[in-house]
Amino acid sequence: MNDQKRKLRHVGYITNDLDKSVNMFKKFFDLTDEDIRLMSADDTGGAGAFAFVKIGGTELELIQPMSDFFREMTGDPPPGINHIAFQVKDVEAEVKALEEKGIHLGHITKDGIFDTGKTKIAYLDPNDTDGILIELVEDNG
Repeated sequence: MNDQKRKLRHVGYITNDLDKSVNMFKKFFDLTDEDIRLMSADDTGGAGAFAFVKIGGTELELIQPMSDFFREMTGDPPPGINHIAFQVKDVEAEVKALEEKGIHLGHITKDGIFDTGKTKIAYLDPNDTDGILIELVEDNG
């Protein structure tokens, strides 16, 4: 793999208790509140709550699903590691190149690439990636 093309961005972890998970990682890595970026359920319209913990240049994304819609959209994943995300320069080009290798979009973005305004996101079909949910992320601007 070309390190200039893809690099590990974050690992997503599903939790049933975001506060408990945040407190465990704070203890484990000797972190303070300032080291953790939170997105409450209010910030996501009640869909879920998130915490982002930077560790050694990689981010850990803690995810607590809150709504039935969010659980359904994400496939109602059990607690634990949910996905691995890679930073890419051009998500459309990456998706096209991977499709030529038999690796297709799937899961949340099976119908295309999702543009959040800040990032473009694509999830690859775990059936094509040996059961691993892989997210590709391109920063906009």
